[in-house]
Amino acid sequence: MAKLGRWFLIYLLGCVFVWAQELNHVEHIKVSPMPDLSTPGVALDLLFAKPLLQTPQISALQTITIQNIAPFAPKLEQFSTSVLKSLNVYPQDNTLLVVPKGAILFDVKAKLSIDKKYLRLEFVPLIPTLKTQTLSTPPTPSTPPKESALNQETALILDYAWKVCAVIGGLLLLLWILKRKGTQKFLFPKVGLEPSVTFIKPLDATHKLVTIEVRNQLYLILLNSNQSLILDKISLDLPLKKDSAQLKEELMEEAKQHIRHSKLRDPYA
Repeated sequence: MAKLGRWFLIYLLGCVFVWAQELNHVEHIKVSPMPDLSTPGVALDLLFAKPLLQTPQISALQTITIQNIAPFAPKLEQFSTSVLKSLNVYPQDNTLLVVPKGAILFDVKAKLSIDKKYLRLEFVPLIPTLKTQTLSTPPTPSTPPKESALNQETALILDYAWKVCAVIGGLLLLLWILKRKGTQKFLFPKVGLEPSVTFIKPLDATHKLVTIEVRNQLYLILLNSNQSLILDKISLDLPLKKDSAQLKEELMEEAKQHIRHSKLRDPYA
């Protein structure tokens, strides 16, 4: 029974040894700043004993994991002026975890060597800011103030404001002139620009007497199915001594006379 237990212990140790041989080991961990950027970045260098069989996985929280890694001594770095506040590298369940905590938004860039034993992770700003350029020689107290530039800018503003006020004043004056009644009568006389039919009187089956008003002029037109004839033209600006009923009767009589003696007549006229 004791011999059986000894063989089982040897088998268990062999399994542990084989399992340990399959895991990759971290031989070197180095964290270094990257001062070349506008906001200093952070670089993480990892050296492994064997080539990596899988690529590092980056989660949505920027946590980086590498599986099948044997336990190692964890490493924690904190930064005061950098893209990261802290960088924690530690093992958990045969997995290497890299947990960065950023001061601002950052991006992760991974670089793997050809033999896949060296991995470099770079944490850089997501939106790089421009470096502020400092003057090589500070200004001396004897430098005169730039009063001339300020005076020129003030003069330009006053000149622009004066021109704007002049334009607005001219527009207001023009609007006031246009609103006056005399100006409106002079510029826009009250005339009928579009013809309008004011009277229609059927004379028989084929003839009609029509009056059309165009530009303060009243036209008396005789119409039939073939052509039309202008009988008379009356200016509406002149005062009419006769009333409208008498004027219509005279116009109708005059139209009948024109029908009898014109080319528009027919046997029924």
